[in-house]
Amino acid sequence: MTIRTVLLHAAAETLDPGRSAALYALGLARAFEAHLEALVLELDVVTPKSPPGAQGVAAVSPQVRQRNADVAAAAQALRVAAHERGVEASVITERSHIHSTPEIATDHARLADIAVAGTCNEGLLSERIVAEALVFQSGRPVIVVPDDHEAGFSAGRIVVAWDYSRVAARALSDALPLLRRASAVTLVSFGDDKKFNASLGPDDVLAALRRRGVDAGFHQAERGNQDIGEAINAAAADCRADLLVMGGFGHSRLRDFVLGGATRGILAAPRLPTLISH
Repeated sequence: MTIRTVLLHAAAETLDPGRSAALYALGLARAFEAHLEALVLELDVVTPKSPPGAQGVAAVSPQVRQRNADVAAAAQALRVAAHERGVEASVITERSHIHSTPEIATDHARLADIAVAGTCNEGLLSERIVAEALVFQSGRPVIVVPDDHEAGFSAGRIVVAWDYSRVAARALSDALPLLRRASAVTLVSFGDDKKFNASLGPDDVLAALRRRGVDAGFHQAERGNQDIGEAINAAAADCRADLLVMGGFGHSRLRDFVLGGATRGILAAPRLPTLISH
């Protein structure tokens, strides 16, 4: 198991090859000698039924037109950055106007090994909406990167949020290519958060990881009065982690997708790059 293709979604308004998700994806692809496929998509200029007197595309807001005009420059900046780092990259700007950006991103992510996305909630299209779609619809692990992250890719010290659940096991498996490269891996569980109905214990998990080439430790933490998302972030900070790994909880309710507390907190404001699997 390794990483051969990295999918990056980057909004043209926020794309900067020197920071955040774009810089992280470039570093990840370089570290694994993987192909980088980047989506820097125009927005859909097909509008609802125009009011009388409107003239098709001319009725599109100046903000949308300017945003789409910026796409080519942002895409070229990413191509140049990839070339300078020796990363093989393809940058896709065109889109099918019958599909939404989240749908297009998830379709491409399904053919990749891992996806990288930002979580900025500004601009004409929230990156957070696309990141959420990638987590819950692509079937691939997604690394969400904070907007202010400027250190690029690093996975020397990794913390895994572990609760014996299906999604935690999926995240642990999806992260194996990264875990094998790490110098320190710590599984963190919160004993006061919920009861674990598992027939296995920490030693069983650590032994299974050793058989897969990962030497890890286990830490039992207490959540106390903290929100679970904050508690996980605090545990990662205590371990001086540069990557957090966790399962993504969520379920459909009528027409809305309801996120679990930890998943909602991390997607809203990740403190460090976080690999989420569902």
